[in-house]
Amino acid sequence: MFATARLILPSVAFLAVPFLALPAQAQNDDAPVATNVTGLRQQMIDTPMLADAPADDFHRVAWCHGILSGHMDLAERLVDVEPASDMMRAIGRSYLRSYEAALTLSEEGKTEKGHQTAEAARQKGFDGWEGARLADKDMAIGAYMNWSLPGDCERAAIALSGRPELFKEMQTEAEAKIIAETLKPATERTTLDVMTAKPASVAPADTPAANSDTEAEDKNWRRGLMSRLGWGKKD
Repeated sequence: MFATARLILPSVAFLAVPFLALPAQAQNDDAPVATNVTGLRQQMIDTPMLADAPADDFHRVAWCHGILSGHMDLAERLVDVEPASDMMRAIGRSYLRSYEAALTLSEEGKTEKGHQTAEAARQKGFDGWEGARLADKDMAIGAYMNWSLPGDCERAAIALSGRPELFKEMQTEAEAKIIAETLKPATERTTLDVMTAKPASVAPADTPAANSDTEAEDKNWRRGLMSRLGWGKKD
């Protein structure tokens, strides 16, 4: 199974909009762009790129889980030079849960072979950060700060799951508030108390149901899915 990792991403102050909250089509699928001297040095370190990803959506989503987990791991190694952001941690947890949901909903994700091949793809993504992990912190911080999660990760997860609103459906109420807040212009944001409790067993119903029967069916679907997630947990 996939190893659990805490998420620590760049602070809101560094990015106008957190990269995890951007629409898929707005996210950067290219190599990191250096913006300062540290960034220029960072170019000497390989970081995960979409070109490295598996072609099929099932293994691509697993790879995306790995590159995000790898970025989390790198962040933990850099907390003394880049303070942790609880808001980015919460957003990242939400994204990882959505990737796990997509894998769980897929046909391949229901088989032991699927789990094994997905784990290999996830490990490939995680290992894409090995150069940054081994580098000195001055170089590693450039790799960490200038990297952007490929937007195709979101597209692949939605396509694999067959749920157009997958990412919203898998958010907890607290995460939904955080993501909505971080999407606002920096001058309009307010400080939120970030809830660090475990995800709710049922994701919030953001979209009104057509009728009570549909609403109940939707809640049951999500409750059943949440109880089956295990891609991010140790055996």
